[in-house]
Amino acid sequence: MEIRRLALLIEYDGAAFHGFQEQGNIRTVQKVLTDALTELTGESDLEVYSSSRTDQGVHARGLVCHVDTACPVPVERLPMALNSHLPDDLALIKAVECQPDFHARHDATGKIYTYRYYLASARPVVWRNLAAHVFGGLDIAAMRRAIPYLTGTHDFHAFMDSNNNPRRSTIRTLEQLELQIDGQMLTLVVRGNGFLYHMVRILAGTLLYVGQGRLQPEDLPGILIARDRRKAGKTMPPQGLCLEQVFYPTNLFNGG
Repeated sequence: MEIRRLALLIEYDGAAFHGFQEQGNIRTVQKVLTDALTELTGESDLEVYSSSRTDQGVHARGLVCHVDTACPVPVERLPMALNSHLPDDLALIKAVECQPDFHARHDATGKIYTYRYYLASARPVVWRNLAAHVFGGLDIAAMRRAIPYLTGTHDFHAFMDSNNNPRRSTIRTLEQLELQIDGQMLTLVVRGNGFLYHMVRILAGTLLYVGQGRLQPEDLPGILIARDRRKAGKTMPPQGLCLEQVFYPTNLFNGG
């Protein structure tokens, strides 16, 4: 049978997953997805490659993977076929056949993440696994004044938790930072060409400190220059983070 390389657009609720990357028999997105593909295709040597390795508790609405398979199911029917083998908290949204040299991670040119803060005195119930609870008032105007200091190209060393790779460049470009408020939900939208370990969660924590008056907007250039993780805000909890979209030189899924 002919081997095809397929790009897979997947969505998952990360609350019950121990992150994306396979870790033996621990329940991860990669393991559950690979097991389902094996059940569907009968192929026992499948390898799923991802655009991102989200942490435990982090969600995705637009994560992209690729896999080489001889599965004869037409790509337009693959979501229905595969989703019958997947649990309720993971779904294939769309599949397309791509070039044999396409790589979900190496070919990505940028990503959009959102981070959600739930602003209320009482802890959320419906939103408990989808947003970070923040009680007490926030100066959202101050948070917005801080945003221009973080957009553009900077050394974000201070916005990275240790990942044991000291030689990796910490220069990144943020094309968009935006705060959107809807009732009790405050959403931070972050678009960039790449992200360091926990970078979005630290950006969210730093802006939170600005909103709480623990940092001033004008402090941020000094934090970037100092390259000192201790000077930035805290690493926010994982449940508020969601990978929304991954970008490529060509539109893989035609807006799907």
